[in-house]
Amino acid sequence: MIARKQLDVSLRDLGYGLLACAGFASRPPEDDRAGRPLLCAHEDSLVCLSVRSAFDLLLGELAWPAGDEVLVSAITIPDMSRILSEHGLKPVPVDLDPTTLAMDEAALERAVTPRTRAVLVAHLFGARLPLERVIAWAHGRGLQVLEDCAQAWVADEFHGHAESDAVFFSFGTIKTATAFGGGAMLVRDKALRARLEQRHTQWPAQKTGSYFRRLLKFGVLALVQGPLAYGALFRLVRLLGRDPDTTITQLGRGFAGENFFPRLRHRPCAALRQMIAWRLATYDATRVQRRAEVGGRMLGALRGVQPIGARGARHTHWLFPLRVGNVTALQARLWQAGFDATRASSSLHALADHGNVTAPAAQEAMREVLYVPVYAAMGDRRLAELAELINAHAEPPSQS
Repeated sequence: MIARKQLDVSLRDLGYGLLACAGFASRPPEDDRAGRPLLCAHEDSLVCLSVRSAFDLLLGELAWPAGDEVLVSAITIPDMSRILSEHGLKPVPVDLDPTTLAMDEAALERAVTPRTRAVLVAHLFGARLPLERVIAWAHGRGLQVLEDCAQAWVADEFHGHAESDAVFFSFGTIKTATAFGGGAMLVRDKALRARLEQRHTQWPAQKTGSYFRRLLKFGVLALVQGPLAYGALFRLVRLLGRDPDTTITQLGRGFAGENFFPRLRHRPCAALRQMIAWRLATYDATRVQRRAEVGGRMLGALRGVQPIGARGARHTHWLFPLRVGNVTALQARLWQAGFDATRASSSLHALADHGNVTAPAAQEAMREVLYVPVYAAMGDRRLAELAELINAHAEPPSQS
């Protein structure tokens, strides 16, 4: 069974993280190989436990009045809406063009009201959006721009748009250059960043032992990514009478379960901060280049169906969210052939309507999404086999 996704980590990286927990790891380089400050050492950067933690921290400091609104990319993770609601704010969906994932400018105009405070725009699935027009639109109305780059780090000079008010990067379990936790928030307003840093110090620190156990857990998962071991795990889950799609997905969740906000509101331990710096300083950028090349070849091999955001700018294919009309049937056929296609590789979903503000394009696209494994470690033969299966059995989506 071909795993749905490869964790972007090596045994060397895992070893470094474990040594950092024990206090024996060497100090990572302060600058990357191009002589630029690392993202986590950028003068505007604040390293947090996760992007969710950073977003919660920012909203707590901004303290916008209850009932105010934030315009949100209509495809996002549920927790971002949950955090907005916790602060008394209303998430308002802005529909997207499913072929490019860009915010629809007409939808922005329909969604904005006198109570709108900000636009939260996300780069999705490994594509990177041009934001100049969205930023000009938002700043022209006195709105802040919050840029979610959790799926967009690509080991280059990209630190978000220079005119975004806050930018978020993630190094969670399935992200590029994973540190199995942690996120970096860049805040352009230096006075606001100083207040956020002070507020952050009031949160308790993550226990090093907790991070150590997390590394062990996901280290085991990293060791079963090969077809034989992963297939055995897949069959075991089925023998236990559980759905492998949801069960395997839950294994990678960072904040599943109860006590969401108490667990969110912690500072990262020193070992996690050290691990993030290590991953950024030592990451091999050709890994992302190979991923983009493989995704591009798969795009070229498909007939009749395409992933969501296929025409997105500077796409690196962090995920391959195929959009089809026969999701359940195609998933079963790919499972039968040994490819772990999944409805739940990511926690992304389409936002619900807000009053008369709707996002039909995003909602329809996410109803028809099937994530298929597309990465270099699969090998050319298996990638070609996957393309043939999709071409033979996938039905076009309802809105092709």
